[in-house]
Amino acid sequence: MNEFTDFKTYKMKNKKIYQYVFDYFSEQILSGELKINDKILPEREIAEKLDVSRNSIREVMHMLEINGLLDCRQGSGNYIRCEPQEYMIQFMNMVMALYKIEYTEVYDIRMGYETVALRLAIKNATEEEIEQLHQILIKMDEVEDPKESGRLDMEFHNKLIAASHNRLIVLYSSMIAELMNRFISDFRVRIMADPRQAEALRRAHWNIYDSLVAKDFAAGSFAMQRHFDIVGEKLEYLQKQLDN
Repeated sequence: MNEFTDFKTYKMKNKKIYQYVFDYFSEQILSGELKINDKILPEREIAEKLDVSRNSIREVMHMLEINGLLDCRQGSGNYIRCEPQEYMIQFMNMVMALYKIEYTEVYDIRMGYETVALRLAIKNATEEEIEQLHQILIKMDEVEDPKESGRLDMEFHNKLIAASHNRLIVLYSSMIAELMNRFISDFRVRIMADPRQAEALRRAHWNIYDSLVAKDFAAGSFAMQRHFDIVGEKLEYLQKQLDN
């Protein structure tokens, strides 16, 4: 729907005015007419253009603001932005809770995108990012507290994903991580408290790092799978406990 007349036709066929207004904004963004930092028309002009009440415009604009797609500046106007992370994380968490998505299902997805992230990081990671991963591993070798080890483990994986420079993977990872941390925040601590598993994970992390430095995806993929095998075994045990 690129022309306003198309929206007029759409409005005649639908009773929900807010959906009509939302689709108007959506089409302007998808078509490229509105870009980040663009200032949109005043409420009055949009209301006249769409032949709807200003309350309907205000309702949709408020929804867009909550979703992180609109910046409403008092005295300046309304601007397009793109910071939907917080809303998307909350929304995804609610959907997963309602569908009763199991932690093992979430972990299956993580195995896929983190292996892809490693492949991309081998290609895109900067020297600074590689050194940051190195420093995290050094700290992991030095700490004895399982809680701190768990925090560093999470930091390592987040840094690796960020080093992929794939914004969609980074965004999706943050949504999944929020769900995992919300319901099983002590999961990593449980693993790190087991000396055998902690040592196996320590070696797996170093092997992942070494493969990144050597740009050897085959070795990195093997190390990543070893890591997931260790964690997955513990996660399946935890899931069975929750199901009983």
